[in-house]
Amino acid sequence: MRQAFNIAVVLLLGYLMADRALMRAQAGEVGTITCHQGAELVKAKALRKGFGEAGASSQGENFLSSCLVTGRGKVADLIARD
Repeated sequence: MRQAFNIAVVLLLGYLMADRALMRAQAGEVGTITCHQGAELVKAKALRKGFGEAGASSQGENFLSSCLVTGRGKVADLIARD
C-alpha cells in the first residue's frame, strides 16, 4: 500500500512539473497575456457592466489570485499565464 502511495505521489509531481513546463513554453504565443493584464481586463469589464469601483477591484483581485495560484486564467478569448 505504501509503495502504491509513493508511486501516485511521484506521478502527480511529474504531471504538475510537465504541465508547468508546457505553460512556460506557451507563454510567448499570440493571444496570451500576463495575469496582471488579465486582472485589469476583468476589472474594466466589471466597471462596464455597472459594478462600483470596489466590486470591480474585488473581481480583478480575485482573478489575479486565482491566476497566480493555478498559473493560468481565461479572459474572453485571451489566456492569461503567470
